[in-house]
Amino acid sequence: MPYMEPHHLKAGDEITLQYLGAALVLQWHNLPEKTQQELVQQAESVGGLPPVTSLHDQIKALIGRAKD
Repeated sequence: MPYMEPHHLKAGDEITLQYLGAALVLQWHNLPEKTQQELVQQAESVGGLPPVTSLHDQIKALIGRAKD
């Protein structure tokens, strides 16, 4: 899977990523299950970010809250 380092990001990209992430969460249940699994695997392998405990569980919880 591709690896994204912080130097790939420009100033202001964090806001863009927040919008993109929100749109992805809102459309999550419209994505094929294979795509969902690949996105979670990719998220778990992104480098250059602070480690997050139980990332997989936190992703599932966030998507579950958006579904309600």
